[in-house]
Amino acid sequence: MLDSILGLLGSLFHFDFSAITENVVTLVLALFASVLGLFSMFYLKRRRQTLDHERMAAIVKGLHYAGVTRDVFKKPPTDSHDHLMRGLRWLFGGLGVSGALYTYGSVEPVADGGEAIRGALVGLIPGAIGIANLVCAWLCRRKESNQDPFPSRMDYRAVARRY
Repeated sequence: MLDSILGLLGSLFHFDFSAITENVVTLVLALFASVLGLFSMFYLKRRRQTLDHERMAAIVKGLHYAGVTRDVFKKPPTDSHDHLMRGLRWLFGGLGVSGALYTYGSVEPVADGGEAIRGALVGLIPGAIGIANLVCAWLCRRKESNQDPFPSRMDYRAVARRY
């Protein structure tokens, strides 16, 4: 679409814009990514400052600042189902990328089997991450099954603390 627009502009101005199309697209995408990064840094800084100002204002007024409880920042317990789902997503994503690149490499006008297979090797990276998550899910499931389902009576007794 961009080539057709630049072709029309080229015919109007008697200039070949197709030579600079790739450079313009690359420049626009790089500019977009840098502006997006700067905006996110600015936004996060302003958000942090606003939260700090709210907290300080509550402390100055002598109010209890509710804020966020510390439990929010605790790491959730590992669950084998989470690892299983992550592993399946990564594995099927890698298979999809490999399939797409292999198909693209094999249907080109100058199709070369070696190039198609080399393109498909890109999917090995997410596939390996998926397999690692599946192994982790298997290990977590074994750990969960080895735990005693019936805790002892000592777990129910209150422990007296000495201070």
